[in-house]
This record gives sequence, C-alpha cells and structure tokens, in this order.
Amino acid sequence: MENFKKKIQRRFYLCLMLCGSGSAIYWLLSYLIKDVPAYSRGMISGVYTGIIVIAVFLMIKYLILLRSESKLKAEYIKNTDERNIEISKETMRTASIINLVGTGLAILVTGFFSQTVSIALFIELTASSLITVLVFAYYNKKM
Repeated sequence: MENFKKKIQRRFYLCLMLCGSGSAIYWLLSYLIKDVPAYSRGMISGVYTGIIVIAVFLMIKYLILLRSESKLKAEYIKNTDERNIEISKETMRTASIINLVGTGLAILVTGFFSQTVSIALFIELTASSLITVLVFAYYNKKM
C-alpha cells in the first residue's frame, strides 16, 4: 500500500510539473512567435487549456486520495483488481489495432485528395507502428 501511495504522489508531482512547464512553454512560444495564424493560435490555446484542465482535475483527485486513507485503499483495490487490469489491456490492444487500420485506410482515401495530408498520415502511422513495436519489445523483455 505504501508503494501505491508513492505512485500517487509521483503522479501528482508529474501533473504539477506538466502544468508548470506546459504553461511556461506556451507563454514563451506565444511571446516569441507572433506570426501564427489565428486558427492555429486558437487550436493551440484549446489544446493547452484542455491539457491544463485535465492535469488540474487529476491533481485534485490525487490530493483527495492522499488525504483520505479509505479512499486511497478503495483506489488501490480498484487499480489492482485483475478483472480491471485485463479489461484495460484488451481495450488498449483493440484500440491500437483499430487506430492503425483506420489510419491506413485514411492514407488511402486522402491520397486521392491531398498528397500532403496523405504523407502526414503515413508519418503518423509509421510512428505509431514503431511505438507499438518498441513497447512490445520492452514488455517482451520485462515479463
């Protein structure tokens, strides 16, 4: 249980670092780069706001868990439940396959309309495939 508490504390500090460093990078780039189109600036602001809101929400959740021993214990049981772990593994495996196949199909379709979009999707597909292979190799050695 003590290891789980340390894990929650690490997650809290990672969210805190994300908020701090993400904000610093966002404001620094906003100050340094002035000629960004309004649409791109709006997209970047929206993504930044979404990330910060999620990080703050998680920080509040982690603080509540760290301050309440009963809630921490309930979360520990939820996180170590074998059924939930298997459901999570199957979900990620299936989602990864669907994402790779969907991106492959999108490459074929966009190839008829825009070479730039098709190439960008191909690069994303290659990166996703590489990440999948590296993660598989990591867990193959670890387990």
